[in-house]
Amino acid sequence: MLRGRVIARTQNGLAYLEPRVSISVAGRNRDFNVEEVIVDTAFTGWLTLPNATIKRMGLTHYGQRPANQADGHAQMYDIYGGLVSWHGRILPVPVHQSESAPLIGMALLHGCRLSIDAWEGGDVAIEEALPQGQ
Repeated sequence: MLRGRVIARTQNGLAYLEPRVSISVAGRNRDFNVEEVIVDTAFTGWLTLPNATIKRMGLTHYGQRPANQADGHAQMYDIYGGLVSWHGRILPVPVHQSESAPLIGMALLHGCRLSIDAWEGGDVAIEEALPQGQ
């Protein structure tokens, strides 16, 4: 089980709550680094990381892929290959380059139960929980 905390931040006078956890991410050299990420259930992909982190870890570039934004328009993203330590297994994952804060999305959360106490300092828990028969 992964555990984290809900962090409160303010941007442009508005308050936001961000559920955060720390995950281990590596490139092909398998030199794992712990990265704090925001759990984003509106992101359908696996993982986003900023360019500086991608370069530092030496992730392999695979090309570009379009992704739909929250406002409905598509944007092209550079895609890299990474590894994530996830519930005791090493998973190969596509990593979207994005200069926003690192995110994990629904593709990585598939088969998990996500619990968030939605207040500042609240608990975040991610546990494996595949439905029966899967």
